[in-house]
Amino acid sequence: MYRLLDRKSVDRIKEMLERSYKEAEGKLKDIEWRELPEERRPCRVYAIDGSQGKQRLSGTIFYAVSSYAFGNGPAYRLIYTNVMLYNQGISDQIIRLQMETLENKLGYLSAELGEVDYVMMDGTLTGSLTRPPVYPESIKGITTIENALGRNKLEELVKAFVELLDEHYEKLGEELREKHKVNQGVILADERLEDFEEFYKAMEGFKGRSLDATLPRRVVLTRKTLDAYLKGEKGAEEIFQEILNEYSEEKELSLDDARNAVHVVLGYLEYLYSLEKLLQKNLVYVAKSFYNRKITQKLGLDIVDVPYLDAYLRQKYGEEKTGYYIITQGGTPISHRMPKILRKYFPTVEDYIERGVPMAYIRTMRGGVIYLLQSNRKITDDLLAEILWHESNGYFRPLQRAHEGVKIEKKAFEAELRALLNIIKAENPELRAFLKYGRSPLE
Repeated sequence: MYRLLDRKSVDRIKEMLERSYKEAEGKLKDIEWRELPEERRPCRVYAIDGSQGKQRLSGTIFYAVSSYAFGNGPAYRLIYTNVMLYNQGISDQIIRLQMETLENKLGYLSAELGEVDYVMMDGTLTGSLTRPPVYPESIKGITTIENALGRNKLEELVKAFVELLDEHYEKLGEELREKHKVNQGVILADERLEDFEEFYKAMEGFKGRSLDATLPRRVVLTRKTLDAYLKGEKGAEEIFQEILNEYSEEKELSLDDARNAVHVVLGYLEYLYSLEKLLQKNLVYVAKSFYNRKITQKLGLDIVDVPYLDAYLRQKYGEEKTGYYIITQGGTPISHRMPKILRKYFPTVEDYIERGVPMAYIRTMRGGVIYLLQSNRKITDDLLAEILWHESNGYFRPLQRAHEGVKIEKKAFEAELRALLNIIKAENPELRAFLKYGRSPLE
């Protein structure tokens, strides 16, 4: 038996933390920590959370993603279970993308069905706007389709899929109203990929540039290109294309490559559509874990904001008191640009990318956790009075219930996996090659 931490290690860690705390104390600046409004005003909400479970096998991943809505009305749930051939580059990101898509879908649809005042989301809106999962792959797919088929055919694909999504949301809303739970046909990009066969078949054999799995560690842009970007003469999309041209080599597209490119783009479009619809509702995002440096970066401190705020509150008030601090009411653009061809289809998403989102730090219980609060409305006492109606013991109860409801139980997931494997092995023994091995015992 051995110990992971001896006394010297403890002292070293303690000394490092003390040094950081003293550095923060020496640079404390007065900030406007506001009192929480006393009023708690009744309002109707739905809270949304998502979850995923997955198991890697021999060349395949069996996975399930889920979103759950709890609030002023029936609880709603969307569930999607699938198997995909493992691709080290993007499989995990696609699973995450689908989970976030289900969260956004259910946020919008539950708000429609329940006619609520707010939708509460777990996480950050800036995260959804800044870098959606598989974004580099999505841009590569859009570029590949445009180069192979031309801009008009790319636009035809986008328009056709958006029209399918319009119908999909109507059908999904009706199913949720009737059954409250839907576990079939909830990810349209997987369901309707074959409808776009004409596009990926037409791309087969196209000889174009293909980005390798990894770029060089050091990508160099010329001074001329950088100046053009800073002056607004070139957008991020054009810069990305320059990187593609410089660091990739020409390759003839196989049918599988073309199909995958279309598939990834459809998934990205479905994600953007879900965010576009969700942004039409009044939103409050609450992040429990984050590492922002909105305050400390300006002060040259190598710590995140939350310990700095606690040091400030202890020095000024003698305790970790309740209250909130507004970081910004918007006006700070998101460091991400949507491809130009998509902007007219998702104008609300583009609008928030351009003008940023209101955000604040908030603590609702003395000595409790400081959370990051974001919204698509200005953060005011009126907004806080409404969402604080749902606060209990330092957190928002609907989000807690949503988190509890969305969990894909480990035992249930493993039981479903065993059942699936047994059926496939019994009916098609040759497919054991894909399903035999799980994670390495050394992991």
